[in-house]
Amino acid sequence: MRRVLGVDPGLTATGYAVVAEEDGHFRLLCGGTVRTRAQDPLPERLLHIHRTLAHVVEAWDPWAVALEEVYLARNAPSALYTVQVTGVVLLLACGREVFRYAPREVKRWICGHGGASKEQVWHMVAHLLGQRPDSDHAADAAALALCALLAARP
Repeated sequence: MRRVLGVDPGLTATGYAVVAEEDGHFRLLCGGTVRTRAQDPLPERLLHIHRTLAHVVEAWDPWAVALEEVYLARNAPSALYTVQVTGVVLLLACGREVFRYAPREVKRWICGHGGASKEQVWHMVAHLLGQRPDSDHAADAAALALCALLAARP
């Protein structure tokens, strides 16, 4: 059984999901959203994300980590925080395969076209996993994990 940790990085809300593939079927093993408070200092927020995801990595021992690429064009200050969260996740990925996907690429893998809405992605992820992730952040993370599992197929 192959397991991938998908992470949708964000400072306020980081989505995560561990997805497994066995005998051609996908299963959501765990997922959720790590939330931090804007009034807390940045190092504490990053530490909270690190600790939570470290527990997930320890519990599920994924062979790979899949991350969403960060684009500076949207909102540069916000993107800089997201880059820092990405750094935390990459530290946790040490010794594991790392997959990185642009948002349009994830939508293309999961829905068949890069212009799919968040709702379409959430619906297709639920269809592929047989259950609906708890939040849109967890659904995005599950979509990233699914992309990695699909890309790794022989």
